[in-house]
Amino acid sequence: MAIKKHSAVVEDPARAAFRRTYSSNSIKTRAAEVSASSFEKIKLLGKGDVGKVYLVREKKSGSLFAMKVLSKKEMIKRNKIKRALAEQEILTMSNHPFIVTLFHSFQSNDYLFFVLDYCMGGEFFRALQTRPGKCLQEDHAKFYAAEVIAALEYLHLNGYIYRDLKPENILLHQSGHIMLSDFDLSKPSGEPGGAAAAVQTGANGVILVDTRSCIADFRTNSFVGTEEYIAPEVIKGCGHTSAVDWWTLGILVYEMIFATTPFKGANRNTTFSNVLKNEVLFPEDRPVTSLCKSAIRKLLIKDEHKRLGSQSGASEVKQHKWFSSISWGLLRHMTPPIIPAESNGIDAVNFRTIRDSKSIDFLDETDIIHGQAGSLSAAAGTPGMLTPKELAEPEKNPFNEFSSVTRDFTDGY
Repeated sequence: MAIKKHSAVVEDPARAAFRRTYSSNSIKTRAAEVSASSFEKIKLLGKGDVGKVYLVREKKSGSLFAMKVLSKKEMIKRNKIKRALAEQEILTMSNHPFIVTLFHSFQSNDYLFFVLDYCMGGEFFRALQTRPGKCLQEDHAKFYAAEVIAALEYLHLNGYIYRDLKPENILLHQSGHIMLSDFDLSKPSGEPGGAAAAVQTGANGVILVDTRSCIADFRTNSFVGTEEYIAPEVIKGCGHTSAVDWWTLGILVYEMIFATTPFKGANRNTTFSNVLKNEVLFPEDRPVTSLCKSAIRKLLIKDEHKRLGSQSGASEVKQHKWFSSISWGLLRHMTPPIIPAESNGIDAVNFRTIRDSKSIDFLDETDIIHGQAGSLSAAAGTPGMLTPKELAEPEKNPFNEFSSVTRDFTDGY
């Protein structure tokens, strides 16, 4: 969960460089040549309802990675198989400096594994919590908003709606640049990488691309997202488009600056009511520029068809005057406002301590399988589970679609 494969020797964060290309054409994949036993488990970094994320060291190279381990049993029980497959699809496609990199994916009898960048800077949410007032100066918030826009632009360009933007899903590289992660709620339009036209040349010679055309009028009806970030059209259940990502960007910018979200209520129903009915109010004790207020208001227009970004996507957002000071092509070479605490990598000083109550034994997860049911059949009989017979039939095993691959990145850009 971070950028760039590296050894335990950490380079100067201020000098850390991004050396990967934006093009997915520079990615080559081959059959996975590792398994869980190829890695040494160091520390638990995070956990969710169907899996955990560990800091691991590859035994052969000594390099540090974050390994996301998902339980097949729990995914079947909670009906989250499609989410894991969608996340793998996006991670396998992505090659962008502000999106977490996938190096290996493979499976064992009981688990799916994603070997990812280790984002040594930890969660952006935790970094915000340690700032004075738990928030950022306006210019600093603008910098991180710009990096998020660049990541969303790339996803939209390739036909994906992100749908779960929030501080907890943003990680910090050791240099302080952001890395978007957690794509299990993301949605493909069905035609990834559709044609996009360069609509015009903006300020500073930046080519503005109509990323919305890549997703066209694709709508989805899933009720997904985090309570305080959910867009009005999602609450109404009338279907939503890529415009939801611009709504969540507006919420994120507001939270970065004011340390709270604009429509937060005492409970879920009150929050949803506020989203649908209330206008954005700005605390008087933390003054911001009129351009900042304008950007937030336009991103939080309740009518998705009038919202900033709804017409031509990221290029429309980039052209707002609040972002006029941003040099979009130089973002990844600039020094970020937050430089994470120095770390030797293994100490994971920028992560909270989490107790690993039932640790996964990597030595028992040595087999890379291709469609075998394995010990999953032991879970059959639980409501919602597949039967042993179904698991034994490759065409009925839902994990057959999970690719066991290693990715290679060619030099570029």
